[in-house]
Amino acid sequence: MGAISKDGLNIANKSREIVRNKIKEVLGDKINEFNEKEMGIIERVVHATADPEYAKLLMFKNNPIEEGIKAIKDKKPIIVDVNMIKAGIRYDEVYCFINHPDVYEIAKKEGITRAVASMRLAKDLIDDGIVVIGNSPTALFEVIRLVKEENIKPKLVVGVPVGFVQASESKEALRELNIPNISTIGPKGGTPIAVAIINGIIAYSKDEKA
Repeated sequence: MGAISKDGLNIANKSREIVRNKIKEVLGDKINEFNEKEMGIIERVVHATADPEYAKLLMFKNNPIEEGIKAIKDKKPIIVDVNMIKAGIRYDEVYCFINHPDVYEIAKKEGITRAVASMRLAKDLIDDGIVVIGNSPTALFEVIRLVKEENIKPKLVVGVPVGFVQASESKEALRELNIPNISTIGPKGGTPIAVAIINGIIAYSKDEKA
């Protein structure tokens, strides 16, 4: 890859400046409630979406960034709900089972969605791993069930499913768990947000800026 041109660098710096100013406008004095790494993730999400509202929608619980950095450094697997998220993550150990033949069988046999079945199939990887969900509330609810009922203990859950049906509720349920997690308030979320968050944490694990 060639060096970034002076114009390209100026555009990137200008973009970051605009993002930071927009975040300050949205958060006001609440900006002081976030640490440096959290602000880096917020900036990354706002930059990826051009939507400053995410500054007040992102929630961090139980030191999720620090726990995520440790997990990445330990080369823990990342389990995702859709292949689009997998394609966007800059990390080798990423797994998506939504199209796995066994998932179709489990879903059909048990009368559940493939998203739920994919999380059940990934149970052993989820335990002590990282989960990133950006699309399916039912997948997130299944991860929550695994934590509550089967003593599965992920290092980090990034739960940002998008939509008007169960998305908000699934994220509220995630925030009630005593595990490191990052979520969004309300129906907003999706692949770009999920990818921005986890890639920011991966960047931190390499001592790079989010």
